[in-house]
Amino acid sequence: MNWPEISTEDFPPRRDDEPSSLRQNIIDELSDHFACALNRELLKNPDEGLARKRVLERFGDPIKVARQLWLEAMKEKMMSQRILVGISAVMAVCCIVVVGIAWSMMKQSEQVNLKLLERLAAIEEQPRDAGTQQILTQLEQLKAEQAAQSESSSQEMNPITFQLIQKEEGGKPAVGFSGDLAKLDDSGVRVSFRVTAKSGPDGRLEFGKLPWGKYNMTLRAPWREEYTTGILTTIPGRKFEQTIYCPDEVPGKVPVQFQVNWPEKPTGEAEFLLCDFRTVRGSLPDKSFSYYLGSHRRIQNCHWSYRHIMTQEAARGVYLVDVQNQRATPCPVAEDGSFTDIDFETLVWQPTVETLQGEYFAPHCFLLRKDELTRLSKLNSIKAFGVIVHNRNSIDLKASLSPGQGMFISPFETFRVEPKFLSLLKKMSHDASQEIHAFEAQEFLVRYDATIQGPNVWEINVPDLFPITRESGSLSSVR
Repeated sequence: MNWPEISTEDFPPRRDDEPSSLRQNIIDELSDHFACALNRELLKNPDEGLARKRVLERFGDPIKVARQLWLEAMKEKMMSQRILVGISAVMAVCCIVVVGIAWSMMKQSEQVNLKLLERLAAIEEQPRDAGTQQILTQLEQLKAEQAAQSESSSQEMNPITFQLIQKEEGGKPAVGFSGDLAKLDDSGVRVSFRVTAKSGPDGRLEFGKLPWGKYNMTLRAPWREEYTTGILTTIPGRKFEQTIYCPDEVPGKVPVQFQVNWPEKPTGEAEFLLCDFRTVRGSLPDKSFSYYLGSHRRIQNCHWSYRHIMTQEAARGVYLVDVQNQRATPCPVAEDGSFTDIDFETLVWQPTVETLQGEYFAPHCFLLRKDELTRLSKLNSIKAFGVIVHNRNSIDLKASLSPGQGMFISPFETFRVEPKFLSLLKKMSHDASQEIHAFEAQEFLVRYDATIQGPNVWEINVPDLFPITRESGSLSSVR
């Protein structure tokens, strides 16, 4: 799912001292956050438009957020260049002035010190009159006011501390976790400053005394697993403490069994499903695509996300499933994540495959025949195709720039649908000549969980690829 659509042209003009990968890194990270947020909203409410609106209300305009992230990354370099010239000029002037002042003060200090000593000696010899006593009283009042002001200022600063515990209440302290605490403005969007800390042997993550207001924090495990809090609000004069439950180790490998449910599978249909749990990121027409896979673990009330290292076979999230025999094997892919042609005889089939524990979003599935495995690399060039979208009681036809979650794709053949529906859908489409290669429906947007306890049986429900219609044959539900 490639949303929101942001390009490097949406940023300010490029600077000579700007890192070459900065803009793309910002786009990748921002797209990932928006896509994950959209998936979470879709699980709460299947209306994609409303889900997108809620994500935008929460995060704001993606382009503005991207520009702000770019400005924060470049602010130090921009300010340093502007300040450097001014400092050089000011320092030259200051050096001359300081030398002159120092020479003058050295000459005057001896006379001033002598006069001051004479004056103090004269005051000591004289009795204190009413005027002198009044001055001393005013000095004591000023001192008391300064102490009161200092105490009031200290009350506006609040200690912020998190207690990190492994897995559950009463667990061991979570040691070595790093936290990035961001101070937010009143709108809860812009970041005023950031503070980092690391949990010690007692599992306490202490950020010291900070101004009261709104904060959020990203907590990272030593193995790159992350948890992000919601908005935290501190109150003047009151310390803030919160307990966070953390994983105790890196996600381990667990066995997973695939079960393919095919309603009245006709003879000659797809013999294999290529289930790809990765997210495809990129844009046309340059076809600069990349692959990302993330899983999630729930530790008590905390939702931890883990970004997979794609070089590890169990972490790639791409599997080939034998529909007839209900067995599977990891699907071979190139180092950059692209598909390669497969020799069927080299595949090793097993009842289960290994994957990393955690929750996964629905995959996109390619429907394949055995002879099509030898030309699997052609999938790398198929990035746009027509999609039938079944949303509640409506059916629509749209173009997709990349495979999406919960999508079934027939890459080498078009979907066969009842002619009157196909004709109606193409009339609604902007491109009537577009071929239909995929089917997408909200009932396929499910989550798959891989746990240590098991058993982990992942059901893949293949949609009915033939007449997409009601029993009555009515077209009233098609729009």
